[in-house]
Amino acid sequence: MQTEASEPDRQFVTALARGLEILRCFDAERRMLGTTEIAHLTGLAQPTVWRLCHTLQKTGFLNAVPGKEKLQLGVAAIALGGAALAGQEALEVIRPLLQSLADRYQAAVALGRRDGDSIVYLLRCQGNSPLLMNLRVGSRIPLFHSAIGWAYLACCAPEERSGLLAQASASGKGGADAAEQQAMAKALALYPARGFVFHERPQYQINTVAATIELPVGERYVVSCGGPASLLPQALMLDEVGPLLAQLARELQPILLMGRHV
Repeated sequence: MQTEASEPDRQFVTALARGLEILRCFDAERRMLGTTEIAHLTGLAQPTVWRLCHTLQKTGFLNAVPGKEKLQLGVAAIALGGAALAGQEALEVIRPLLQSLADRYQAAVALGRRDGDSIVYLLRCQGNSPLLMNLRVGSRIPLFHSAIGWAYLACCAPEERSGLLAQASASGKGGADAAEQQAMAKALALYPARGFVFHERPQYQINTVAATIELPVGERYVVSCGGPASLLPQALMLDEVGPLLAQLARELQPILLMGRHV
């Protein structure tokens, strides 16, 4: 979306952007949504949401859920997603590499890409631990409140990072307390030397490390490894898991680069 401070873009179709924003509301955790929920998630007025959802239903991108006052993604949206996944054989090559790390540390290992103010999981592999969060492919992880998001930010130019933070703050999604802001600043500052970021969530007893995979023209993937602090204490994450993840990121770079041309 354009910000109020930006110059008007004569080629930008606001109605189309709003419709796409509605489609982004649906993910693995939010498969069915009502129009009130969509209005809350997008910040759009209810009448606008009604009109856009009506259009998306007419064009097959949304369907009404039988017996419920909710909507779900339609065949057209699913077909579009399938087209986007075509040629993604590189992900299947990467999966066993992620699973190997997950099994070694009884952790959750994920590969993702940024979409707006979130990182969307493209792959997720889990080791043998009952304490891991129930996330899956398609889950959206907050950019400013996660290791995988911090890793992405660590490789942004300062002006790009500031722009993302300004957008998140304007939408009310970028708020962080002083302790988290300080932790993020420290993690980003240490990234060039470490090759990864470390993020701890004491309230959930979870520790995570993450690294960026940079491709040409500013394209980036991010990979993370995390789990219970009891199994993955800070010292282990900093001395062993983090460096291994940074090495994995380097190994994945040529695979993903090759996948761009499939």
